[in-house]
Amino acid sequence: MTQLPSRHSIDRFFFLTGLWVVLHVSAFTSAKAYSTPAVALWTVATTVSYAFIYLLPALIAGYLMHWLLSRGGATTAGRPSLAVLAGVLIGLTGAIQVLLFADRVIYGMYGFHINGFVLDLVFSPGGIASLGASGSTELTATLVALALLALQAATYYWTTRRTSERGPISWAPRARWVLLAILSLTISERLAYGYSAAAHYQPILRASESYPLYLPTTYSRLAKRLGIDTAAVADDGVRVKHSGLNYPLVPLRVEAPARPLNIVWLIAESLRFDLLDRQIMPQLWKLSEQSLRLEQHYSGGNTTQMGIFSMFYGLYGNYWFPMIDARRSPVLIDVLQQQNYQFSLHTSQGFTYPAFNKTVFAQINPADMHVIAEGAPAWQRDQQNVDDILKFIDGRDRSRPFMTYMFFEATHANYTFPPESVIARPYLEDFNYLSADFEKQMVPIKNRYLNAAHFVDQQIGRVVDHLRQQHLLDNTIVIVVGDHGEEFMDRSSRWGHAAEFNRYQTSTPAVLWVPGEKARVIRGITSHLDLPATLMPLLGVQNPPADYSLGYDLLAPDFHRDYAVAADWHRVAYIGEKFKIAFPVNAAGAVRQEVLDADDRPVSDTDQAKNEIRPAMIEMMNNLNRFSRPKG
Repeated sequence: MTQLPSRHSIDRFFFLTGLWVVLHVSAFTSAKAYSTPAVALWTVATTVSYAFIYLLPALIAGYLMHWLLSRGGATTAGRPSLAVLAGVLIGLTGAIQVLLFADRVIYGMYGFHINGFVLDLVFSPGGIASLGASGSTELTATLVALALLALQAATYYWTTRRTSERGPISWAPRARWVLLAILSLTISERLAYGYSAAAHYQPILRASESYPLYLPTTYSRLAKRLGIDTAAVADDGVRVKHSGLNYPLVPLRVEAPARPLNIVWLIAESLRFDLLDRQIMPQLWKLSEQSLRLEQHYSGGNTTQMGIFSMFYGLYGNYWFPMIDARRSPVLIDVLQQQNYQFSLHTSQGFTYPAFNKTVFAQINPADMHVIAEGAPAWQRDQQNVDDILKFIDGRDRSRPFMTYMFFEATHANYTFPPESVIARPYLEDFNYLSADFEKQMVPIKNRYLNAAHFVDQQIGRVVDHLRQQHLLDNTIVIVVGDHGEEFMDRSSRWGHAAEFNRYQTSTPAVLWVPGEKARVIRGITSHLDLPATLMPLLGVQNPPADYSLGYDLLAPDFHRDYAVAADWHRVAYIGEKFKIAFPVNAAGAVRQEVLDADDRPVSDTDQAKNEIRPAMIEMMNNLNRFSRPKG
């Protein structure tokens, strides 16, 4: 039997751990959070109180375990029991430190905290692999996690050790005074935030977004009674409840064409609009000169999930959730299957993350879904997938139309390419997400991206050339788009995507080859949502697009779109020529409405901006429920 650490030793362990967590949480804040004495005081209070909240699960489990071991007045315990106590205290506090570190990295790169989107990525098969992290990134992350666990182990040893010469370490404030101080700080920051929300005081409202799991507290009614002007407060967002799907709105009327067109659908990860360039992507540029080229084209989101969802369903990305619950495939796929199309779907990422096997391709035979997602670098997987597509085209059943789909992964970070595809130097040889200095190394990082895009262009050229050689272009639709864009600190302090709705993260090249259509350019706004509305009439669907889509037919003589709509996990955004307005949908926590101008700068008079586009905003609100079955 060995001596059980005293209650005071556990107090000391958590007090010192609390200081480490406070230091960790303070790293989330920026200089703006200390710009004035009032904001600085709020920041300090919030940092301390939320550090306590983050540590609370470990506090409860640790004290409970210590009580169980010491119940009955025992001061000794077996080594296995002491190991369990140490494991609980070190393991839980270390895990909290690791989660805070991971959240800080995610927030620093993408501008959002660990949320439903991130959890879906972590727990979906293939989600972690989709990040494209290099070996050095994985090694660095492992070393950081081990270092944080070692810090907690050292803290446990130092605060619980006893020696016969010195006795127990005697320092430590009394727990009740620490708790009283934390409670006072928590109440103070709650009151300050509530006042800021009522008075629309932006410094504190914006600072609150830095904290993981921050829960706003508002006192609108009390504020009005106290005479605080709340008229300027923006709408916090909308709540959308789907009690069921009403999709499509009415049954489709289809007259299958006598000579159905094949479909070749090529999608490149993170391919942003300005890559459609004679030097960067000469093969795609050549095709665009013979096709319909969309020069101001927007994805339906700033993530792969929302981008691909919107281009197949023609709906806002927020419909992802009821569609996956119902395992409902898009009506576009329904029509292709009804017309006996043969499928060959290929990806270098995976169909399980995002879960397209439960949405877009839910009704596709798994034997027709081909994945090469591991082992070789992404560019090699892309190349092999294209080889397989060409074999499918040559070996297909020529009595039936076909649809083939390809998702290129080389343009996903960390951007991979063979030596012969290098067109931009210098490029970063080892792109380590955790050690890279993004501000200083952004040019060589972007050069990796340009080289990867040039490689993908070569693969697109292989497919188009093969179709031409096989005399298939006269009866094959070819679609080439990105799932979303990619930013290299062009408009914000962000690298990558999934954080903002600016053009660099949401706009992609879009080239549409349709047999018999004259080459032309659409310079106005177009959207991924328009693709189903364009394809369905070519498949003989007689219904107007409004019966099954929120998009418009790009080939219609009167085509015109005033604005695009993009979504992420918890927001939907209006994207027009003059303004961009993003607002929360079913969001919890510190997610605000954001109003920007065409150059992604905050608009000073947000009410005027919203008034200018009020009809569009009302239309968007209605569309969020358009294909839902009314309750009751």
